[in-house]
Amino acid sequence: MSIEYNLVFENSKQLNVLYVEDAEQLRSATSTLLMRFFNRVDVAIDGLDGYTKYQEYFKETKNYYDIVITDIDMPNLNGIEMSYKIVALNHEQAIIFMTAYIDIEYLNRAVEIGVESYLSKPLKVQKLQEVLYKVCQKVVDKKLEKAHYSQIEEQNLLYIDKVDARHLSVAQDIIDDLVFHKEEMSLAWCANSIVRERLLAHGIDVEYFRTHFGIKVIEYFLGVVQGTSNVGNCPVVFIMLDYFKQKELPLHDIFMICVHFKNSLTTYIFKRYTFNQALFEDVSLIVDKNFEGVVKNYLDMKGCNPKEIEEEQVRELEEEQEEEVTSYIEYVLEQDVYELQDLEEDIDNLAIAVSNDKRVSEDDIVVLGSNLKRYGSILTKYHLFNMLGLSILKLGVSFQENAQVLVDSPEKRVNITTLLEGFVNDLIVWRREIFENNIENPYFLNDSFFSNVDTIIMFMEYDASAEVPQGKDEDLDFFDF
Repeated sequence: MSIEYNLVFENSKQLNVLYVEDAEQLRSATSTLLMRFFNRVDVAIDGLDGYTKYQEYFKETKNYYDIVITDIDMPNLNGIEMSYKIVALNHEQAIIFMTAYIDIEYLNRAVEIGVESYLSKPLKVQKLQEVLYKVCQKVVDKKLEKAHYSQIEEQNLLYIDKVDARHLSVAQDIIDDLVFHKEEMSLAWCANSIVRERLLAHGIDVEYFRTHFGIKVIEYFLGVVQGTSNVGNCPVVFIMLDYFKQKELPLHDIFMICVHFKNSLTTYIFKRYTFNQALFEDVSLIVDKNFEGVVKNYLDMKGCNPKEIEEEQVRELEEEQEEEVTSYIEYVLEQDVYELQDLEEDIDNLAIAVSNDKRVSEDDIVVLGSNLKRYGSILTKYHLFNMLGLSILKLGVSFQENAQVLVDSPEKRVNITTLLEGFVNDLIVWRREIFENNIENPYFLNDSFFSNVDTIIMFMEYDASAEVPQGKDEDLDFFDF
């Protein structure tokens, strides 16, 4: 794996290091190199000097060094002996050994200490960057997890309904197989155009995000369904939020990244295996429970008031329209509201008929798509509802483009129309809250709508005949939402 300097620097820039080496020329050259990566690099000339500096640093800062990098063969105290003393003070200390040779006795003793990695002499810069990337990532994760531990526990109590994942109906053989495909699933998530766009817009390297967060979130997800992790207790999510805070990502971008984790995960699973409604529901439950409260947690960390943000968004939109919106029913033409209501009933009735009628025709599906497109086109006329309208338009187009596929596949048609019925029920709730109750936040269901549209389209375009046989490693084409 080739690691670039900037990826290492994402984590190393905040860390402090003790470097111990008795050879003067090597010590000078390597310490200069390390200073490119770390916030602070203190240098010691042998094991005894290193142990002394370690103690002095703690007295000075009330903290331990984040990483100790040390030679093994040194006078006074060698690297092994010094490390034993250091670990006695701090059993979580991250240590990297540098050595010109590997002695089996040294290796066994290093394992006892819990050494993170080895670097061989003469030192190669690329190898150094690979080791630092791995070790720094682990150290930073531990620091952030400790910092957020109390918050994690608090959020579990406030936002999470405890679920015993062992009682879920997920197919265990599928989950066992997925353990071997974490890399592919993380690639699917980060290959999503929306995710890449949001990350790159804020200067976040996509590969850094994938290895630092993507794979770890997937490992946690798999742990939940295997019963080794609890639903709603994912420290990686909090660490990821802290990183987003540092990068100053807006709320909408964060939510879209999280939503497309679910979309990409379900896309991968149902491209690889036959569609299973129970499995889909369990996957959705696990993912939703772990991202519940994500936006609120982020707001809390930023010291923001959600209500104030929503009010500001509405004010900005009002200014763009150069008119004050006192009531949504005044903002939208009355005949459009009535047509939305009629379309909801038509779409719902068509979905039921298409699902149950064995004589369904391609034209029936096309009409269903036309009604969805009409619903979306009404909303796109109004700035406040433009994004939702475009999403529903996309759904209508997909129904028309896949009409023959749905006619030819009764099982797929039933699954798709079942999902569509739930989507229409949510639209009815949304319309009533907007135009009858004049709810303050017009976007309160948008993220759910966008996610559901992508999910329905994903299942509509899923081709079972192109399914990859279980257990085989092949390159997969992923849907791009």
